[in-house]
Amino acid sequence: MPELKCTVQTCVHNNQFLCELDRIQVGGSSAKTAQETCCDSFQERKEGYTNSYANSMAAASDCACVDCQATDCKYNENCQCNAGKISVEGSNACHCDGTECATFSCRG
Repeated sequence: MPELKCTVQTCVHNNQFLCELDRIQVGGSSAKTAQETCCDSFQERKEGYTNSYANSMAAASDCACVDCQATDCKYNENCQCNAGKISVEGSNACHCDGTECATFSCRG
């Protein structure tokens, strides 16, 4: 399970650069660059949102299972990420296509 750092502060699942989900989905089945990937688990934090972390028993974690559709990434093994650490970026994202897996590295 990779160590996950997320800079997408506009995501409802982000809590101080950690993710409240224990499993995320990275999209980009034909990606050749990090910019062609995205976090399909992204959900925009809307105005008036109260932090679910403060209201739940679930804790944000620095580790998550990563289901990865970026089949050309050298860290993708049977649609699972096997990188030791990954970084999801897109600080001002409004949609999942504004995010990316910055750790993506093309096999080629």
